[in-house]
Amino acid sequence: MRKGWLVFLLVLIISAQLVVLSSFRDAEADGFVNGNSVVAIAKWDYVQAGVRISVTPQPLSVTPQPAGESGPVQLVFSNGTSIGINSTYTITLQLPRTGDFFGNGAISGTLALSEDQPLNAIVEQNVGDVSTYVNLLKESETSSAIPIDLYVLVVVGAAQVTVAVYGVAL
Repeated sequence: MRKGWLVFLLVLIISAQLVVLSSFRDAEADGFVNGNSVVAIAKWDYVQAGVRISVTPQPLSVTPQPAGESGPVQLVFSNGTSIGINSTYTITLQLPRTGDFFGNGAISGTLALSEDQPLNAIVEQNVGDVSTYVNLLKESETSSAIPIDLYVLVVVGAAQVTVAVYGVAL
């Protein structure tokens, strides 16, 4: 009888560990951008995520700028504020869990999301019309049966962008 309870307890502990460990997700994106570019992070509303975005201005080969010097890069945040940077700028964000919907669903396209990939990130370079592109991303957000949280950063200029997203889907 005692061995039965011990086996049951071990199976319960192993099952709990599998559930917890399978809840951790990550996504990465990077690329060289030039002109008007968009960095976007999407997640299901039941995911809590930590995001690290690093933007490093790249040298421009245009005159009258001295060779090897980085050109100014402008970052435009979701709320409309902007800053100019001349050296590496790192943003660390915490995107909170905003809902409790646990359903089956998937979104295909630029920012694909599914039950297996509940968060995603993209670096889309040389976007012609930034507002139209962001509106298309938001349309896919509102067409989903599962609520989506979307964070957008616009990068204007030549830069190397790296995005790392780590989340917990509980």
